[in-house]
Amino acid sequence: MHAILRRAHFVAGILALFAASASLVSCSSRAAAGDEIGIAVALDPHRQGMQTIYNGVQLAVDQLNGQRHGGAPLKMIKGAPDVSDPIRIAEAFRDNPNVVGVVGHPESGTTLDAIGEYADTKNGGRNAVVAISPTGTSPALTGANKWLFRVCPSDVQTSRTMARYLLDSLHASRASVIYRNDAYGKDWSKSFSDAFREGKGVILERDPYLAGVTQWDAYAAYLKKLNPDVLLFPGSTEDAVLALRAMRAVNVSTPLVGGDATSGLEAYAKEFPTARYVAFFLARRATSPEAKAFITAYTAAFKEEPDQRAALAYDAAMLIGRAALEVGSDRAKIRDYIESIGKAGGRPAMAGAAGPIAFDDKHDAVNKPVVVAQVGR
Repeated sequence: MHAILRRAHFVAGILALFAASASLVSCSSRAAAGDEIGIAVALDPHRQGMQTIYNGVQLAVDQLNGQRHGGAPLKMIKGAPDVSDPIRIAEAFRDNPNVVGVVGHPESGTTLDAIGEYADTKNGGRNAVVAISPTGTSPALTGANKWLFRVCPSDVQTSRTMARYLLDSLHASRASVIYRNDAYGKDWSKSFSDAFREGKGVILERDPYLAGVTQWDAYAAYLKKLNPDVLLFPGSTEDAVLALRAMRAVNVSTPLVGGDATSGLEAYAKEFPTARYVAFFLARRATSPEAKAFITAYTAAFKEEPDQRAALAYDAAMLIGRAALEVGSDRAKIRDYIESIGKAGGRPAMAGAAGPIAFDDKHDAVNKPVVVAQVGR
């Protein structure tokens, strides 16, 4: 009798163990499938001026949730507040089962650092996730891998537009170039210099700078000596402001024209009313119904007009979200959906806030507008 009882207790224990294991597997499966569709935002949490990217993604998520009919809700997912390394950021999003796509990175250099992690190259792409850079413009990103896309023009297109503008509209034939010493600055300055020279323009200097290290008064003194027609500045807003103040201190009035990363000069319109920059979206020049609707919704939500980072991040998030709502949370299907946008035999181009969204065979954006703006106008 005791032996029978011991055997019964043993069998009951085994059955309970199997039941518990089944429960754990079930919970694990639900966690992996997720009760939300995550659109991640890849940003350095310490980088200034990036809040509008979060705003653009959040607006897209809110609007997509208002359009869905059942199923899991969409959610914006931020990275850890103490992690700024792009590879670690990419690893965390790739390994998060709720993330179906990533908006980012905004810079070309960090995007290049991270793309191998999004493609999960170490594991043959087994856990890869699509990433759409809103503002990574380097030619090095063209065709970098099958999981990376961007919704902005490349530096090749942008810098050539800038060169023609300076030659034809500003009638500038002698240019100085001061560029940020990273992938963005190097690619931008080289592409511009090539195009400017093709148009018979002369490059007087092409010098790099290091953020937080460069002595801007020395650059300003050198500019005064060279007296160029224009200063091209592929760098950041913060550094452009320092350069402009140093130039003003020594009475250098050379017009500064910044790359797309200097769109933040809009905030300094009263201080530097003649500064210009290249832009992919300008709220004050918006004409399309999609752009106007975006501006209205963004202004209502955040009490300010959107900048180009907000518009491009919004477009990237809308594309990821629409893919997920249509084909589900399978990452490979989402990638295929995005790749088909604007292709013959695929899906039509998507009307975005910052212009039409379509991709060529190397995942570059096609038919994107590029304008040169004077701050405040």
